[in-house]
Amino acid sequence: MNSFSAPLRYLVCLSLGTALIAATYLSLRLAWADAQFRRDTEEAVTRAVEIAPGCGEYSARLAALRENAGRSSREVEAALRNALTANPRASGVWIDLGLLAEANGDSARAEGFLIRAAKIDCMYSAQWALANFYFRRGQPEKFWPAARRALRIGDVEAHNPAPLFDLCWNMSQDPATILERAIPDLGAVQARYLEFLVERGRVRVAEPVTVRVIAFSSDQDLAAVFRYCDRMIEAGDVDRAIHAWNALCWRTLHQYHPLNPDAGISLTNGDFSSAPLEHGFDWRVGSIEGVTTEFEGTDGRVLVKFNGRQPENCEPLAQFVPLAPSRKYRLRFRYQTDWIPANSGLRWRIWDAVTKSEIASETSDLTSEEESERVIRFTTQAETHLGRVALDYDRAPGSTRIEGHVALGGVTLSFEP
Repeated sequence: MNSFSAPLRYLVCLSLGTALIAATYLSLRLAWADAQFRRDTEEAVTRAVEIAPGCGEYSARLAALRENAGRSSREVEAALRNALTANPRASGVWIDLGLLAEANGDSARAEGFLIRAAKIDCMYSAQWALANFYFRRGQPEKFWPAARRALRIGDVEAHNPAPLFDLCWNMSQDPATILERAIPDLGAVQARYLEFLVERGRVRVAEPVTVRVIAFSSDQDLAAVFRYCDRMIEAGDVDRAIHAWNALCWRTLHQYHPLNPDAGISLTNGDFSSAPLEHGFDWRVGSIEGVTTEFEGTDGRVLVKFNGRQPENCEPLAQFVPLAPSRKYRLRFRYQTDWIPANSGLRWRIWDAVTKSEIASETSDLTSEEESERVIRFTTQAETHLGRVALDYDRAPGSTRIEGHVALGGVTLSFEP
């Protein structure tokens, strides 16, 4: 038996040596092919494909380089076909074949390639390519299902759906058609579509979308509704703003009461029990040098401090309020000041938020070292529907800038009996 052991060991070693040499050679070839590929020229990538014909990535890149160099469609397609031989499920290559066929005027072939890509790859890019093709071909009956399939992917963080929303609006100017045929009932997509409408200045047709966002979205997607509400307030569209705000109160702002200006319910968070949202009909806190604002929560107060270096004119606190026209109101509140002299220029003021004109009121400067209650009365005009209640500082002539604080609480706004 020992007589066979030496030749056997020799054969085993020879086989291992041959395999090692072959592996080393293959490794070197692949390294050389990769080096050529990284040079990213048509000539170098051609060599990479010759060295490693089974690498679909090399052939796909060669197709792109040939197209950029103005080579014939036949040469470009040949490279793409080689890429598919290596990886038949490369959806990007099928898309490139479709676009090449379309450019050559062969729409039937182009559609077939793009459909193949969309069947292989259910992610957004393949679905978007097919929808875009149907848009370019002016085929709405095929475009709408393709657009909806693309948007049903739902991952609006991984891709930007705004270009597809633009295609929808170029295909049809009817917002109901777009909403029903293209926008799926997915909260993240509905929220992104609402943002799109606001950004494109189409807020007037966005109300049905806000309803869907409220219904289908998670809390983190509701920011779109807040922005919509803000835009409606800016536009003076009180009814739509109230509708969105009240829906938010129902959905997530459970600490707030829905607004109803016809019943005299116009002010939000008057006890300052919640930190202001800085959106909608909640308090807006001015970011002002020299002024700090502290909300004391359970004490139901807000403390506004002035360090004497604030601007001569500033507005530390304000809230938009829906108002009924031609009605008498009273703004009631508690307050206490420290180191705020009389005739300082610190007072509540009421504005018409649309005309930007001040509404005449019985207001006066705030100064009281002990907690006091004050009532400010005012009457709205026949055209007034949206107001702004603001704590305003306007340094009185001949006085120095105030250095102290005012504590406010128990703010209510109601009809005058």
